[in-house]
Amino acid sequence: MKARWMSVLLALVLVLPLWLTAGAARAEGEEQQTITILETSDLHGNLMPWDYYANKEAEWSLSKVATLIKQERQTDPNLLLLDAGDTIQGTPLAYYYNVVDPSAPHPMAVTMSALNYDLAALGNHEFNFGQEVLKRFRDQATFPVLSANIRNADGSEAFQSYIIKDVKGVKVGILAMTTPAIPNWEKPGNIEGLRFDDPVETAKTYVPKMRAEGADVVIVVQHIGWERLPQNSSNPESWLTDPSTWSDAGSLPNENTSIRLAQEVPGIDVILTGHSHLNVPKAVINGVLLTEPSYWGRYLGKISVTVQKNEGKWQVVNKDSSTLSVQGVAADPEIVALSQPYHDQTLAYISKPIGTATGKFEGGPQARYHDSALADLINTVQAEAAAASGYPVDVSLAAIFTDQGEIPAGQITLRDAYSVYIYDNTLYVMEINGDILRRALERDAEYFRQLDPNNLPADPKGVVQDNARDYNWDLYTGIDYTIDLTRPAGERVTSLKLNGADVTPDQPIRIAINNYRASGGGGYPMFKEGKIVWQSTYEMRDLMADYVQKAATIDPQAINKANFTLVPDLYAHYYGAPAQPTPVPANPGAPVSLPNTSTPSSTPVWLWAALAFGLLSLGLLLRRTVRQ
Repeated sequence: MKARWMSVLLALVLVLPLWLTAGAARAEGEEQQTITILETSDLHGNLMPWDYYANKEAEWSLSKVATLIKQERQTDPNLLLLDAGDTIQGTPLAYYYNVVDPSAPHPMAVTMSALNYDLAALGNHEFNFGQEVLKRFRDQATFPVLSANIRNADGSEAFQSYIIKDVKGVKVGILAMTTPAIPNWEKPGNIEGLRFDDPVETAKTYVPKMRAEGADVVIVVQHIGWERLPQNSSNPESWLTDPSTWSDAGSLPNENTSIRLAQEVPGIDVILTGHSHLNVPKAVINGVLLTEPSYWGRYLGKISVTVQKNEGKWQVVNKDSSTLSVQGVAADPEIVALSQPYHDQTLAYISKPIGTATGKFEGGPQARYHDSALADLINTVQAEAAAASGYPVDVSLAAIFTDQGEIPAGQITLRDAYSVYIYDNTLYVMEINGDILRRALERDAEYFRQLDPNNLPADPKGVVQDNARDYNWDLYTGIDYTIDLTRPAGERVTSLKLNGADVTPDQPIRIAINNYRASGGGGYPMFKEGKIVWQSTYEMRDLMADYVQKAATIDPQAINKANFTLVPDLYAHYYGAPAQPTPVPANPGAPVSLPNTSTPSSTPVWLWAALAFGLLSLGLLLRRTVRQ
């Protein structure tokens, strides 16, 4: 009998440590937290679901995003809300309260503060109106506006670089950065006293510093986009492919470094990108999760980071992201109420009549695919403004920025003029040569695919390269030229004449050009080889409005100059009949599941098996002992 009880005690001694170990493992595995992060980016002053240029409701805006934000807060009240920049510029509303009435509370500061943002990164367009306008926005915002790599000229911090927030007992470090290409685009006076450092090198300094200060999770929110793009960037699955297979995005040197950042800086868990205006539900590069929520408040980025406590320290065990579309989402009543006075004042401002047109200046592809009156109108405004300032030009170049902007027949309002020129560009006059001009035209022609005239795509937009931007296709006035799209890129300019004679490489040419393109923006570095001889202090949109107002009546036939030929004739092919509406792309915002790379939180199988065997043995021994 004594021997049997000794066997029971021995079994208990063997089973008890297993039981305690299983319990400890179970408790340790259950100590998890999930951190939710929401991201907006490139809002560009779009508070209300309204297209100010088309004068109709729109399926974008911060007020629509606000509805999604509040829904997510009902699920997780402790979530983080971050913005990746380009916030205070881009709509007539933003322009009015940055320039026309700068004494009013800034509408973006008012509404974003009401939504309890935790942080915003600086974008390049934050500097478009000078540092005083930016300071006003920052001072009125109840959240910090940061950038680690924008420094004072002496290298000291110009803005706060990062914050560390306690979320559910987890320390989350958030580093903010901005594209360093700003000096290529911005007027020097707007960035006086600042320097723009390499973001990758900046992160190499700050990420270890944040980790040393106790950050369990490190997030980078940055107004920096993608230096390479997958072949079909509108397909969410393409962003999950190997970035080494992607194509160059055509950025300026060091403009976009999100991929480099993920590959070269250890210690980063998540990168929230902006600037590229892309909808990227999810990319995973070198184990780092990256995402981008499109632009103008079309999507809200949602990121989930799960952490588990191991040996007293939080470790990331899983992370996932998606982008949530605002299509069909009602605008949030609170943000609408806050925005309404600003919106109403903007509508009154841009509805002011400024002239008449004897015929329509058509926009969109119809204006891009042939020598159009609209492009010639912009170039006429640029050339006349330059000449009026004492700098006559030989050539002017301009882009048709959007598919919506056009000048209607009949009454012209300020809205119509602004719809043609939506950016806050200013006018430059440059001296270049024929070689620079030819290289720029060859770069220009890369907007299009190489085409077979007998097998053109059914969709007019199908002739354009996948990742091309409409604002990077310039149309020229003052030269006679032909671009043959049946030829490979780099060999498409088949004729180039100025005043009836072939342009020679060393021939001096004076051009009217906007500040963005003059600085090499859009992948035109050859223009940086030229010399800037004059800069306007007025935005091009205001020069457009002033021209129409002074002319009183404008005639598209009188303004149109037939100096440009595109081969094949895309305008005749696609628009010989009434244009068809451009199809709306399928919603690419559905979440894509990230493979689960988490450490199992349950007790290991072998431990449960050993425990079960021990309990079975103990039960048999007790049964036999009781029977005895």
